[in-house]
Amino acid sequence: MTNLQDGLARIAGPAAEPTREQVAADLARGQKALRRRRTTQVVGSCAFAVAALAAVIIATTGTGAAPKTPEALDDRPATVAPQFAGTKLVAYQGAQPKGFTLDKVPDGWELQGADDYGIVIAPKGFQDKNPNSFVGKIVAQLQEFAPNEELGGKEVTVGGKPGLLTKMIGQTDGGALFVKLGEGRWMVIQVWDGLGWGEKEVLEFASGIHVDENAKITHG
Repeated sequence: MTNLQDGLARIAGPAAEPTREQVAADLARGQKALRRRRTTQVVGSCAFAVAALAAVIIATTGTGAAPKTPEALDDRPATVAPQFAGTKLVAYQGAQPKGFTLDKVPDGWELQGADDYGIVIAPKGFQDKNPNSFVGKIVAQLQEFAPNEELGGKEVTVGGKPGLLTKMIGQTDGGALFVKLGEGRWMVIQVWDGLGWGEKEVLEFASGIHVDENAKITHG
């Protein structure tokens, strides 16, 4: 009986070296597939929470570290931030968080998440319930470094304390306010553009946030 391996070898014919064109084509196909895979992984693993917090720390210290790791985008529902035109500030009625207390919030908004490192405020009934996701929300946290001079912006006063109204490097939606609370202690507030706020509203909101000894600094 003919050996099976010998029979297959005769059917396949003599081995032939691949041409340069074949090698180049195979390599191109492999690189294209790898790019697709990397793109999918990046889109699936990025989270706005890390991006927002990393932007604060990178812009001020050159390093990035967050106290918590948020869920990946593909693990949360799609978020479409609602539009608001000049949302007014109203007295905050809920339970006060530990570390950060609030005087006012945007009308129709609520405290969505709070811990020793910061607070997250979102519209009531907002689709994205993840407090580690900052899209379309307001975030207040602490850091120990002053804003980098490269950011530019406008120097302001918040409750008698010096501050800087600016945008983070690469930030396209929203603004940031740095308020100096003491030596090595800065409050950073990120506000979404959809609120329709100007400088007056941002400063009024910031002056109503009070930070006590329980609040912890996010270290970079």
